[in-house]
Amino acid sequence: MTERELRDLGAFIELPPERDLAPAVRARLGARRPRPGKLVLALALVALAVVVALAVPPARSEILRWLGLGTARIEFVDRLPNVQTRRPLDIGPETSLADAREQVPYRVLTSALLGRPREVHVLGDQVGFVYGKHRVVVLQSRGTYFQKDVGPETSIEHLRVNGREALWISGGRHYFAYVEGNHEARPAPLYLVGNALIWTRGDLTLRLEGKLSRAEALRIARSFG
Repeated sequence: MTERELRDLGAFIELPPERDLAPAVRARLGARRPRPGKLVLALALVALAVVVALAVPPARSEILRWLGLGTARIEFVDRLPNVQTRRPLDIGPETSLADAREQVPYRVLTSALLGRPREVHVLGDQVGFVYGKHRVVVLQSRGTYFQKDVGPETSIEHLRVNGREALWISGGRHYFAYVEGNHEARPAPLYLVGNALIWTRGDLTLRLEGKLSRAEALRIARSFG
């Protein structure tokens, strides 16, 4: 039979009506969709697993090993290193504010609230200010990296300073160390410190340390410009 004869034959063949497949497809898709109750339960189990993992020291060390902000690196440890600490912190030789501005390749920020610092120090591209009899110290730099080792008794809060992320470290004691030029894991000699606030302004990283409350530290940080 030729192709033409087959086409002509089609006019005399009655085919059954075409089946509507849409309802069946929708029904199958609906059957595979997770029920809201099961979805909530699954999410709750995931959240519980994370909480349990964080409660176990080895797991916490793996999950929350470190975080960074600017040139600062915060490393979470189960036990602070048992090393000889250095006090006071080496922030470089003392100089004048005018000379410090000449030595570093950025605009040095000052505080309208604290006024003129009692001491000014320069270490590499880091400028350090010491204020008042309580020795409030503020460090700022663009390329001087430092590390803080934080133990289980120390808390870290995520805050905002002038619309940008900041870290408030309080509670248990922690360690401060300059990271050596190769940026490898082992920092320079350690220094034992208390409460501290770390924040950024442009491409600068600033760190404040002193016997201050969180509200006082935030007020001071916001005054730098």
